[in-house]
Amino acid sequence: MLTPFVRYVLSKSGYTITKIPKHRCKASAPEPAPSSRFLRKILKDPLNPDFHLLYAEELFKKKRLYLAYAEAKTAVSLATEAKNADARVQTYREALPDTITLDHNQYFRLFSLSAEIMHQSKNRSSSVLDVGGGQGELAAFIPEYSYCLAEPAINGISGTALPFPDNAFDYSVSCHVLEHIPVKSRERFLDQLLAKSQKGVILLNPFFIEKTCPDERIRLFLEITGAKWAEEHLDNPLPEIREIQDYAAKRSLELSIKPNGTSSTSAAYVFMSYFAEKAGQLKELQAINAFFNTRYTHILNSHESPNAYLMYLGKGQANSRTSQ
Repeated sequence: MLTPFVRYVLSKSGYTITKIPKHRCKASAPEPAPSSRFLRKILKDPLNPDFHLLYAEELFKKKRLYLAYAEAKTAVSLATEAKNADARVQTYREALPDTITLDHNQYFRLFSLSAEIMHQSKNRSSSVLDVGGGQGELAAFIPEYSYCLAEPAINGISGTALPFPDNAFDYSVSCHVLEHIPVKSRERFLDQLLAKSQKGVILLNPFFIEKTCPDERIRLFLEITGAKWAEEHLDNPLPEIREIQDYAAKRSLELSIKPNGTSSTSAAYVFMSYFAEKAGQLKELQAINAFFNTRYTHILNSHESPNAYLMYLGKGQANSRTSQ
């Protein structure tokens, strides 16, 4: 049943509300990690590279190809001594599906994040810690880089109590994670990212922009799709740009801010993907994803109504550069 809020939004947009039979699908949830003895071992010994490599092999057999590749890369990053590790990484990489068929919103985020990593590093041998990186799809966008995934529910490495020495990686990156962190814990989360990186932190995140109607948009997402992430957005308000600016100033960090994406395009794509999946039009959705990913990715950044901001917090000289 539509809530009064949604009825109000639709009526203001000129739509007539008609009752239809109830056939709402349950919201899609992230694919759970397999019940794995290797994952259980990782939870007890999260930095054991051989456990991650064995886990990658299990994932590969289960056709969880992006995560298998990310886990194999993680094992190499953690300095596994297994002789066949590099060969497995190559095998898993060759088995990956074409990234252009990924959901467009996801592809655009990962493309943007990987481009910023390449821009900041200039060195394809740099090491990257991907905190809260889901299934590790970012690894497929930066195959030349040393890559380590930290996603507790997926690969057993905590994203909030990072079990690495300080300065263990060149860069820490985090994509669409900060808004899910409780407000009081956000500064501590950023401190951890900063501590584990030698050169800096790259954030790609939605921020509060009043003219993009964030609260109304999120409530509409939740009402129509039932997405858990939308509910979390309501529980934890979007961060504000000034919070990152203040954080960078307090820690004498270089700060670069770039608008990323367009809020209206991103929102429309959420609904389009939801209804396409609900209708079973997966092949058609894949074709639309491929078209958007190959034709529109380079022209989507809006200065007026971005969907997110791409930020670099560098440990070099404090020099704030903002492009909004």
